[in-house]
Amino acid sequence: MQESTSFSVIIHIKISKNNNTMNQKLLKSHTILAICILILSIIPVVAIGPYLHQFADDYVFGAPVYKAWTATHSFGACIQAAWAESMHIYQTWQGTYSACFLMALQPGIFGKYWLVPIILLGSLILSTYTLGYTILRRLLHISKLEYTFISTLFVLMTVQFVWSFYDAFCWYNGAMYYTLYYSISLFLASLLIEFHLTKSIIAKIIITLVSAALAIFIAGGNFVTGLGMPAILFMAIVWMWVERKKTPFFLLSILIIYACAFAFSVFAPGNTVRQSTVTSQPNVVSAFFIAIAKGIEFLADAIKITEILMFTILIPFLARLAKASHFRFSHPWLYLLISFLLYCAFFFPNSYAMGTRGADRVQNVYFYVHLWMFCFNIFYLSGALQRRAATQEPVSVAMMNLIDAIKQKYDRYFKWTPVYYWLVLVLSISAKPTTTNRTITLLRKGTAQKFDQQMRQREIEVKKSKADHLVLNPLTVKMPSDAFHDITIYPGYWINRGMANYYDKKTVVALPFDDADESPAQLLERCREEVGPGGMTFIEGKEINNIIHQTKR
Repeated sequence: MQESTSFSVIIHIKISKNNNTMNQKLLKSHTILAICILILSIIPVVAIGPYLHQFADDYVFGAPVYKAWTATHSFGACIQAAWAESMHIYQTWQGTYSACFLMALQPGIFGKYWLVPIILLGSLILSTYTLGYTILRRLLHISKLEYTFISTLFVLMTVQFVWSFYDAFCWYNGAMYYTLYYSISLFLASLLIEFHLTKSIIAKIIITLVSAALAIFIAGGNFVTGLGMPAILFMAIVWMWVERKKTPFFLLSILIIYACAFAFSVFAPGNTVRQSTVTSQPNVVSAFFIAIAKGIEFLADAIKITEILMFTILIPFLARLAKASHFRFSHPWLYLLISFLLYCAFFFPNSYAMGTRGADRVQNVYFYVHLWMFCFNIFYLSGALQRRAATQEPVSVAMMNLIDAIKQKYDRYFKWTPVYYWLVLVLSISAKPTTTNRTITLLRKGTAQKFDQQMRQREIEVKKSKADHLVLNPLTVKMPSDAFHDITIYPGYWINRGMANYYDKKTVVALPFDDADESPAQLLERCREEVGPGGMTFIEGKEINNIIHQTKR
């Protein structure tokens, strides 16, 4: 009897080892597939780079640096011009000092606009992998293989399902302002966590200095990331104070540094000028509830079937991580509420300023953040369920029994799990709304190539002409950005004025173009309503003629 028992134990151990080896082999193959698909998926986004060109805000912010570069070809002069432009915009339009500095240094000035998708994609992918490494490897101590698989799936979702791919990776001004600052915020989050994990004094000193610098830099960026990220940091400080009964002075010091820098941005004179162009603004209380409503509305609009399918792959991994972790998961409903309110904090700046969700480039940040919110909530709620089931809490036990019953009933279908993984990963880049699909469509239809051809011809014509007043051919294609507007027949339109100033001309206009999407009356109304950076309002014909005559004198 004893020998039989020993034999059974040995057989059980061998079977367990074989299953574990088989699972590791499957996971390795899935990870390799995920990495290959990620690499393949970003090739078209990088390939579209040579066809991209500056437009709209790129001209306005980049004009002083472009003039400095053409006059001196000195990077030192360009840096000085960029900082001067940043301080000018600080006084006249917005307080985002570090962002305006980067906007002024847009790559098109140096003939390198093709770098835009490389910079934006690179920063987003690298920062996501970095924070994933800090959380999964350094904090939760999972294997390299599991970390690589989970992080790659998350990166795929972040890149492929983003709200507006063009505003995320292809338009420098909008993409840098939101996607880049979000990415830098992830790097900062990684450093803040690493500070509490490392035991090296030298490492702590370096982390403190770099974190302080990044906090000052991020505080000078967009208000969406600018408000949402410190809100999360504040709640982390509160959690550590409540749970560990001690004040995290490092986090508190970074938050104070950030708050001071953010105040410098918020109370800039230019913000008052810009806000005066908004016709109606909700009060703080109304904006709070608008932000919650917009948060729910965005989730309803953003979540697609491909994202749900990707999360079905991630859920078992996150549940196992929660079970193996040391966290107690003692307040699931409170955590759910707080995490949702923190997510809505990202909506508050636009809700307060305009009562809306904001432009597509803004909504890219909402999208990035909601993925993290979902992952953390799945981790926490699954952990709470398993902890409570272990203590025989009736509802949790019933739910775990239901899950086990479903597993047993449909066990025969689980052998197709590898095929399911492969299909979902392929769908993640081939389905219609994905970044790769949309980018390939632009290339396949020739839209990107036609845009490039027309912009190159225009640039050659502008640079060759010595005339002060230029009449250019209009663009016959539109790139997929809600901010994409070309110059018009009206020289007083802010984009016309921005382009004229960029190339040191007095006026620039486009020939009339029969646009099926906008009648002549609608075009004039839009041009009059829009206000460009620095408070560039529409100048009527007589007014601009007077300005030209004054310039001649």
